Amino acid sequence: MRVFCCLIALVFCFGSSAPASSLEDVWGEVHPLLSDAVSELDLRSNVPDSSWNPLKDDKGSVDNKINDLLDECIEILGISGMSESKSAIRKLQEDSRYCREQVAELKTERLAAPKKVKKWEVWKKDADSIEAEIRDLEIREEENDKRIEGLIDQLLTEMQGIGMKVDREQVETLVYSVTGDDDVRLVSVFNNVKLITTELQRLTAEANENIEMAKRYYGMHTLLLRILLNLYDNYEQKIENVYLVRIAEIVKKQEELIQRTVEKINSEPVKYRAIYKTNLAAQGLTVRTAKMYDDYLRRNKIRVADAKSGISHEYEVALNTFETVQGAHSLITLMQDANAMLERISELQTPDLVVFQNIEMKNEFRKLTNRINSLK
Repeated sequence: MRVFCCLIALVFCFGSSAPASSLEDVWGEVHPLLSDAVSELDLRSNVPDSSWNPLKDDKGSVDNKINDLLDECIEILGISGMSESKSAIRKLQEDSRYCREQVAELKTERLAAPKKVKKWEVWKKDADSIEAEIRDLEIREEENDKRIEGLIDQLLTEMQGIGMKVDREQVETLVYSVTGDDDVRLVSVFNNVKLITTELQRLTAEANENIEMAKRYYGMHTLLLRILLNLYDNYEQKIENVYLVRIAEIVKKQEELIQRTVEKINSEPVKYRAIYKTNLAAQGLTVRTAKMYDDYLRRNKIRVADAKSGISHEYEVALNTFETVQGAHSLITLMQDANAMLERISELQTPDLVVFQNIEMKNEFRKLTNRINSLK
């Protein structure tokens, strides 16, 4: 049996990977938000830990304001060619799902449809018109599939363009995984944070004689680290509290169904046993794929937790330094150390992607993704 998945080694070439205009666009939108967040961060050291007066700031209320601003930053930092390709794929997948649902309804409607309807019965549809609708929807789904294939190729090119060592099958896993959007977002935000951190290091060095400017730039660097921490924390929470829970529900129901099927094989007439055995094989495939899916998500959760741990220490040092800094030189040194740290954890930004044992398991993985997303 082949190993289901492998950890992808990743080397980012951020310094030269994005055009200057791309960085300028992102920086132009993020800068005012980060500037406001730094002002709140500066205020945080001068307010009490807590306050009974809801109209008076305390550390909790200031943190909430900062997080709101950083959430806006995440939306901007998450925009990239990769995220746009992934978003386009998701919309096509949703449209294809709608097409399949409509086809299923129309096929049921066709069973009772008359061959002909009178002209004045405009609310009725005959069998031929329903069949035409079905064909149109099926063609639409086929066209969506072709467009998705092209967008997967585009996403592969974009990922390889920033130094990610991935192949097409691994990108397909990303596209059809429930965490696909989150994974692309992680990579996009991390890429942009690295680019901006490098630029802030330069600006901090240039502001060497202006301690207030240097402190402000360093505060932005500190908050960029906090953005990554917030992003990683949300990723972990979603896997733990949403996706793993839904997979567990699927496995439980499927194992109960397997038990009932085995009982049927042993108790029903011989002529039905072949059908039950076929069903049992399909049920077993679903359970095996679901357990593989569970393992896949848990390993990605560990990967993100490792990245968060590395950044967490850096953030605490940066925050403490921001609140106590007396000179710009120490800021520049610390930012250089932070850049080195980001380089070290770059490979943790790539999801642990699945290599499937066979085409049946790949198809079952896609079906499970739809089931996981549909559970509430």
